Amino acid sequence: MRVRRYVINSILICAWVAVGTGNTPAWGDGAVPASFPRLMGMNIGAKNYQDSSYQKDLARLDVVILGFYRGWQPPGYAANATSAMRKAVQAIKARNPNILVGQYTVLNEAYDNPGDTATLDLRDKLYANKWWLLNAAGRKVQWTTEYSAWDINFTTWATPDSDGKRWPEWLAERNYAVFFRDIPEFDIVYVDNIMIRPRMAGDWDADGVNDDPKDSRIVSAHHAGHLAHWRRVRELQPRSLLLGNTDGDLANAQWRNQLDGAFLEALMGQGWSVESWGGWPAMMARYRAVLQNTKRARIVGFNVWGAVDDYRLLRYAYASCLLDEGYFSFTDKSRGYSSVPWFDEYDHKLGNALSVPPTAAWSQGVWRRDFQNGVALVNPTGETRTVNVGSGLRRLAGKQDPAVNNGSAVSQVTLGPKDGIVLRR
Repeated sequence: MRVRRYVINSILICAWVAVGTGNTPAWGDGAVPASFPRLMGMNIGAKNYQDSSYQKDLARLDVVILGFYRGWQPPGYAANATSAMRKAVQAIKARNPNILVGQYTVLNEAYDNPGDTATLDLRDKLYANKWWLLNAAGRKVQWTTEYSAWDINFTTWATPDSDGKRWPEWLAERNYAVFFRDIPEFDIVYVDNIMIRPRMAGDWDADGVNDDPKDSRIVSAHHAGHLAHWRRVRELQPRSLLLGNTDGDLANAQWRNQLDGAFLEALMGQGWSVESWGGWPAMMARYRAVLQNTKRARIVGFNVWGAVDDYRLLRYAYASCLLDEGYFSFTDKSRGYSSVPWFDEYDHKLGNALSVPPTAAWSQGVWRRDFQNGVALVNPTGETRTVNVGSGLRRLAGKQDPAVNNGSAVSQVTLGPKDGIVLRR
């Protein structure tokens, strides 16, 4: 999996997950069932957060991550950047007071563009303290050229600044001052690129030799750098939730149960998706492991990339997500993280789950989970399956795919390979 991102260009404890659609806390630890659907948006692409129609779309979600940048201030919208950002967040929350709103941040890399005023303070600090990750030849390194960002040495091998801080602590304080201190409406600090290990060789320990990113010593220092950042974020913002974009299951001893949730980017829909290279069982194992390895809030986004008219993919992915407690997130592959796709399935309120997440197929390889107001079925196999679903169920009545969602009563359902469906009671 590649952790992707599009950057620059209270309801606490058990009540944290009582959001959006009237949800109650998730199953487990003696909690009551959770209400569904649970929807999450990754909307860090387009920056037109001042647009009222976009605010309306965003407010339909239960959780949304936004991508403001330092200095965001549409002409005439507010007196200064902080007021502008706060005004936009307040407008979204005015439409949906229960929505959880987060702001994007990233620890492991930064731009090196002196013309980018939004990140110039980051660049200046990195150069002043020699915190860029260098290779043995003394050159900056980057794990991908796609975003024009360069890697940072955020380990304890980096030299502290004059205040005794390293990049993880300094960045947490910088982001707090820019985004969170004066915008209390933010509920979530979202950190991108929570990678299980560094992607590139570099001279992490400054001994003049490139270090293998798989070396246990380097991996441990990498984990500790993230932890230092999270620790400082929590000191500054004890009431905020901390979510991360992870490329692993968060099962390592340093990270387990440290985050309040995670974003599982493109579990389906991309060539590098877990479902593409590992299959449905591996994808579901990742999904369930992250739910178990995050803190009690467990806001885990089940993200899928696809065409907005690929209703079969939508059903397959959405029903798979409903087999456990996550928040479904569909990204329009033609627009990236810049829109809020909506489907007929979202409009049907399933209510509380009637059982814990299933751990085995229900019939003929088809998985099932029952809700107060419906049923989710998934056929992850490579063959068409026909199953008897019992009485009292109907197809949804929708406009997007009326051949499937035609409102008819059913007692038997045929699902093609890698397909799913939601039925209503």
